[in-house]
Amino acid sequence: MWFKQVQLFQLTDALKLSAEQLIEKLEPLAFTSCLPSMPHSMGWVSPVDEDGAPLIRMVNGCVMLCLQIEEKILPASVVRQELMDKVKQIEAAEGRKVYQKQKLSLKDEIIMTLLPRAFSKFTRLYAYIDTRNQWLVVGSANEKKTEQFISLFKKSLTENVYPFELNKLSPVTTYWLKQQNYPSSFSIEKACMLQDPEQSNRVVRCQQQDLFAHAIQAFIKDGYEVKQLALCWQDLVKFTLLDNFSLQAVRFEDQVIAQAGEMEPETRQQQFDADFLIMSETLTGVLKDLLQVFLKTSKEEEARVAAVESI
Repeated sequence: MWFKQVQLFQLTDALKLSAEQLIEKLEPLAFTSCLPSMPHSMGWVSPVDEDGAPLIRMVNGCVMLCLQIEEKILPASVVRQELMDKVKQIEAAEGRKVYQKQKLSLKDEIIMTLLPRAFSKFTRLYAYIDTRNQWLVVGSANEKKTEQFISLFKKSLTENVYPFELNKLSPVTTYWLKQQNYPSSFSIEKACMLQDPEQSNRVVRCQQQDLFAHAIQAFIKDGYEVKQLALCWQDLVKFTLLDNFSLQAVRFEDQVIAQAGEMEPETRQQQFDADFLIMSETLTGVLKDLLQVFLKTSKEEEARVAAVESI
């Protein structure tokens, strides 16, 4: 359950609902398995993988949700082969050519025939509502999966979910590397991705490199911008910050994870709650410090960022 990826959204209403009210709103869209003829299904399940567990977990002002997605696995090569065989049968039996329009119709029929025999792939996507900060913290950086989560979230709970209005990240993170000047709560790790803004296919990926070394700094002097930057927050969490403000490769250090064990949980639900508490408290610190840098709050802030870009 420890998030390895993070996307942050703001909630413009307080969503001050009891656990019972939240569950009541989620239940109409609880997960049900795919019908034989359907290619996919999705719905809410309990965040705790345990029979009879409720659809949410509430800990210290945070509410964990879990979306389960079922997708039928139907390899394109299988559909293609079935279509070729069907076309050959028709052409041999009727002595005519099968054209594209009929092929598309035959393909749809074949898919409908094969779906009941297809294997299912199940994916779980976790996210939590931070009621204190009015955030929705999604444990994914996959655009498609995040869109699916937000879509169902809006249908179940509230339409008022929006991305934050942020200043551009690249000028700021590029400034950090160029001037070796960045917030004290962060340290810069040994990985980044640089891109030439004039030619997007000119990309430099750095791994296990001193980013302040002359060879890397030469690219920045040539105008390359930081698109991804590996950071560490207070020696507790390592992650890669992307220029769309998503966090990837999130890794909580051992001393953070150990705090959950110190609570001596005895059941699976208690273990989940302990992990959830420590993770959410830690991510709150990370996200607040990032928002303090990148959140677009005022004309004065925009002027400050413009000054950074000009350096």
